[in-house]
Amino acid sequence: MNNILLVGGGEFREECLAMDSYLLESLNKKHPRVAIIPTAAANQRPEQAAENGVRYFDSLGANANPILILNRGHAEDEKYFNDIHEVDLIYLTGGDPKYLLETLYQTHFMTTVTEAVSKGVTLAGSSAGAMVLGSRMRYEKWMQGIGLISNTAVLPHHENSTPETVSSENQSELQSGIELIGIDSATGVFWGDTGVKIAGKGKAIFYSGSTYKIIEPAS
Repeated sequence: MNNILLVGGGEFREECLAMDSYLLESLNKKHPRVAIIPTAAANQRPEQAAENGVRYFDSLGANANPILILNRGHAEDEKYFNDIHEVDLIYLTGGDPKYLLETLYQTHFMTTVTEAVSKGVTLAGSSAGAMVLGSRMRYEKWMQGIGLISNTAVLPHHENSTPETVSSENQSELQSGIELIGIDSATGVFWGDTGVKIAGKGKAIFYSGSTYKIIEPAS
């Protein structure tokens, strides 16, 4: 599925400016409308997480607003996310990936998001927000993800990982046909109309079978 950005973490910070400027430019709108979804931070400080995103994207010329989906009841009741139909970019913040998955999996909210993406809206997820979008997710153990990106699992904050170790430790998933994508913080893997692009300050590592490929951002 196109129009998806997976971020390795550290969202809404200065080191993400180049990546997110590219993201906003890809929307082809003078003042794109952005929805900040802080569900993964629901048990921490979701209002602050949302405000960080709103302030950040507003500073880049966007028109950003929070949509506070904080529990599964919210995710099943469209009155909490009716404004999602009017946006150009949906952004899932970081936080607790297990809580995020349990809250959004097979809900009316995710059905609505999937339909929006199929119509051209861009979906971004950072850290936990990226992890849940794959068909598989590793958090303490392997589990089924939301599956917006098929046959894929996302490994965020990957800058301190050793590729050989990651490949060796996850052979059961890799040999079953799952591709692992390790993404550094402040780095994004963007699926667009012209293919996959890496943007940001770090790199992404694509693991497949017993091999892996390191991809740096285009200069």
